[in-house]
Amino acid sequence: MQLKRMVLGAAVAMLMALPIGQATFARQPDSKAECHRRLQHDKARIDRDAAKYGNHSRRVDRDVDQMQSDRQWCRDHHADWDHSMFDVGIYIKH
Repeated sequence: MQLKRMVLGAAVAMLMALPIGQATFARQPDSKAECHRRLQHDKARIDRDAAKYGNHSRRVDRDVDQMQSDRQWCRDHHADWDHSMFDVGIYIKH
């Protein structure tokens, strides 16, 4: 009788812990791909606004600030990026 209770208790505990375990160990989104997508989008926006308004316009400064914010997002999510593409020239805040 006591063995049945232990087995039943263990089964109930496993059923309750299963959803928690799935949420904890669920596959994380691909941070590296998201980082690249964000920085690529920022780069395109900077290039477009620089061509339209000039390299030192307020719009380009705002776009560079956004890229800086996305770089921080990448750092926070342990995703590295192509520094030779996104950390040069107009794309760096001076």
